[in-house]
Amino acid sequence: MTLRFAVIGLGRMGFRTIQAGRDAGLELAAVLDSAPMPWGLEQDPALAPLVVRDFDRLVAAAPNIVAVSTTADSHAALFRLIAKAGVKKVLMEKPVACSVADGLDMQRIAADQNMQVLVNHNHRCWSVLQTIRAFGRDSRFGSLRSFIITQGAGGLGNLGTHYFDLANWMFDATPISVSAIGTQPEAANPRGAQFQDIGGAVLAEYPGQRRLMLEIGDDVGVIGGYEFRFERGRVVMPHTSQPPQVYVRTVEAQNAPKHFYGSALQEIPWQGFVAGDVVKHTKEVFQDLVAGRQDCGASLKDATDALEVMIGARLSIETGTTATLPLTAAQRSKAYLLA
Repeated sequence: MTLRFAVIGLGRMGFRTIQAGRDAGLELAAVLDSAPMPWGLEQDPALAPLVVRDFDRLVAAAPNIVAVSTTADSHAALFRLIAKAGVKKVLMEKPVACSVADGLDMQRIAADQNMQVLVNHNHRCWSVLQTIRAFGRDSRFGSLRSFIITQGAGGLGNLGTHYFDLANWMFDATPISVSAIGTQPEAANPRGAQFQDIGGAVLAEYPGQRRLMLEIGDDVGVIGGYEFRFERGRVVMPHTSQPPQVYVRTVEAQNAPKHFYGSALQEIPWQGFVAGDVVKHTKEVFQDLVAGRQDCGASLKDATDALEVMIGARLSIETGTTATLPLTAAQRSKAYLLA
């Protein structure tokens, strides 16, 4: 039997989510959007018979999976409605919510009602990043010590939470502290002037003196890249559309002390590079939901952990101090209007 899915939100992300669900072999049951002419409907007028204007009509279409592709300010409320309607499989867009407290409440509801919920932090699906993560278990490289990300045209919430989740996954840990300085947006948020998603430079400290350095802001209008620094190797990705450059100490230099930082490196050619693809990776998250597994995407806990790093960074910017993680109960109730 072909499973049916419904999508809430028919903007750009919702439109891609529809493509991904169909690519995963699912049947589209309904799309909920209250706009007179949603962006996705302009792209594909054939969707018109499936567009509904209220939640009850979406539920009446009997979807097996509901995907929430709206801005983050609506996520928690929509999730509660979906849970109340008895839907057991849910795909949430990121950021998962606007406060850590909401993310924790969503976890509680999902556990109480035996729901499977995945959040579309789909960097985890990309084979390139999976391979780089595995280098940390390769004795030639040693453990991952620092992860540097530079990115433009975005803020700490909408894009930054992707990278906080990616770092948590790469380090297989959550930070113990976060420090940040902020950058104010140069223009109104393209998703709505009400959203205040500032950028900044963030230093997150992980157990064992490991660290993430993220630099992101809308005052930079070019795509950024990654650098992964291991004990005895490094991976450089100036452009995520091109194969990474991989370097590791030569066999002769493997056992030299770390302070011999000029030790000879050899380049390892990348084999079988495949560029990242948002629709393909979202399809893989749908496939996980169908199969009842989590090979791709993030759990509600994973996504809430990433959100907590972002909230910590915003608090650090506001107070000029380092935020200790996990946050206090009061800090976890702090909400930011995120898109």
